[in-house]
Amino acid sequence: MANERNARREIRAVLEVSGYRLVQLDSRLGETKLRADAVGYATNADGDLVPWIVVEAKNGPNAKPETTLPQLLQARELLGSIEHYAVLNGQWFRADRSLRSFEPVNAPVGPVNDGYGWITDPGLATALLSDRLWYEADRRRGEGRAEMFIPPAELFMETAIPGIETAQGDFVPVRPDVLWQARRRAVAGFTDRMRWAGEHATATDIADAVARLLGNRLGGTVLDPFCGIGNFLWAAVERAATLEGPAELIGQDINADLADLAGQVARTAPLLANVTAGDSFETPLPTADCVITAPPFGIKMSRPWTLLDGAQARELEIAALDLSLRQLRLGGRSVVLMPNSITFRQNLEPYRRFLANEFRVGALIGLPSGALTNTGLRAVLLVVDRAPAGETFVAQLGEDWRSQLSETGAVMNAALEHLDGE
Repeated sequence: MANERNARREIRAVLEVSGYRLVQLDSRLGETKLRADAVGYATNADGDLVPWIVVEAKNGPNAKPETTLPQLLQARELLGSIEHYAVLNGQWFRADRSLRSFEPVNAPVGPVNDGYGWITDPGLATALLSDRLWYEADRRRGEGRAEMFIPPAELFMETAIPGIETAQGDFVPVRPDVLWQARRRAVAGFTDRMRWAGEHATATDIADAVARLLGNRLGGTVLDPFCGIGNFLWAAVERAATLEGPAELIGQDINADLADLAGQVARTAPLLANVTAGDSFETPLPTADCVITAPPFGIKMSRPWTLLDGAQARELEIAALDLSLRQLRLGGRSVVLMPNSITFRQNLEPYRRFLANEFRVGALIGLPSGALTNTGLRAVLLVVDRAPAGETFVAQLGEDWRSQLSETGAVMNAALEHLDGE
């Protein structure tokens, strides 16, 4: 294994000397699980940084260039790469344009264009940023520091030229709109695999569903008073941007590290977005046209919260739902991820009746066990409009919940037809 790593590092060094300013080792090919030993990037005629050269390495007495052809062909098909090489026991071989034969060479051909390009591929930018996040997490573990690693906001600080500092210390310019997508995807993907994520982050699939359930109410001020790393906000940003409607996104979280991280991501958002640190039960919040949130489950508050019906509650998630409804403007919509116990707990019956009489409880969509990151808890998506009371759309989803809540999902479309007549 050590020899393999050393061989790849030598390949990287040769590619960098040859003029490839960005080199990825063990690089994923597009959205597939296939990988290439090395991919070097160069600037094309349009000034974009694109996959230019792919290298496959083999070692051993029986290694032949032809054995690398299947991998190189797949790489060309998936990446659109130009140059293809095999490295056998340290010897370089260049493939012809048709990828049918090889000739031995001393070193790879350098890129045609010497200019500095921008990354315009969201997949590549996300991969580079994800690699940096895991590099920092592994370094922290190697230092014997706490296992709960929240990516520091400094990793996302604005630079004179928008871009990413890679795990190898290189700086790569990234087109601003692509940088925004990469930050959102990389942070979400990273936290999805963290044990602590269930308390501070919600899966991107759920966040996207929440944004869809806002339906034709999406616009104006969108508030998340318990935003964590901001997944709900970012889903709303992307949907609002496609609808080309004016929207301002506001988030708040009591965890200052998470708020700082979300705040840095917000700086590259295509719409106005701002995240602050604070206790939403103590800090004044703006009224909003939309409230979307996923409060922590199972936490008891130190002081009881007085609900809209005059009763008191100590469960944080119930107080958070109540707070969300208080911040809604007339005609506004709230979509809140809640534990499914809200639908049957006996002590909440008076509050459920109050909501049914004073608001429009538009939809109640149950999620199966396992939908929430790193937890077996069951949850529901609760859609409430500040509007006259009406009927409720009810659905309990199974293992196909992702497809049911997708843009073309049957449950999503049925819910939106009920909510908005669309």
